[in-house]
Amino acid sequence: MASIDKVYKTVKNLANKEQKGFITPAVFNRFAVIAQQNIYNELFTELVDAKKISRQNLDPGRDKSVRKRTLEDLSPFVTRLHNYDTGEENIFYKPDNFSRLISMSEGGSERYNVNKVNIEIVYDVEKMDRILGSNLSSPTKEFPVALISDEIEVFPDTIESIDITYYRKPGGQTFSGSYTDSDPQWVALDLGDGQNLEVMDPESTVNFMLPEHYSSELVYEIAKLIGLSINDSGMVQVASQEEARR
Repeated sequence: MASIDKVYKTVKNLANKEQKGFITPAVFNRFAVIAQQNIYNELFTELVDAKKISRQNLDPGRDKSVRKRTLEDLSPFVTRLHNYDTGEENIFYKPDNFSRLISMSEGGSERYNVNKVNIEIVYDVEKMDRILGSNLSSPTKEFPVALISDEIEVFPDTIESIDITYYRKPGGQTFSGSYTDSDPQWVALDLGDGQNLEVMDPESTVNFMLPEHYSSELVYEIAKLIGLSINDSGMVQVASQEEARR
């Protein structure tokens, strides 16, 4: 994953290039969260564009496939819950780190079962009302339907648990390698005696969740955000120029 220590030091170097000495860990951390979210959102736009390219038979394919690369970059955010059950009849609350739904199926004892019944996804309340009111398309255990709103309602209500695969909200990765819902943050090591040499504390610092090759993009995105926040066109321009040279 992208090293927050590397990104932090590079952003500070960019700021020094513009004689801006205000980049503190608190300032950096605040914009690091926004920068990662912006790049995460852009990945979904790229995925839509990649699908269009693929339909036009313009995608190079294999390791050069735009769609494949985008899906690989999004893979750290894919989360799967097996036998998800909130204890309420046909109501399943969205997980706290839920971002975008990928798929849903009926739960069961086996985690990966090719015979599991996929659940049709509906986002329109009126369409759901028509489905429930129809004698022909009313949901059954063999053909279940889920309404996605502020919560997830699955029909028929005899389905007690579901398997849900979704993209999680951007979080971070600890130095032990595990993913966490905590925001990426750079934390200084407490050296005692009031010393503040800005040495990173690996126990408290959380890396970005984006792959390592997004480090440069994170640097320029954070620098631009900082420049915009203080209305410093020079900082924005330097970040944009550096990004254009990539």
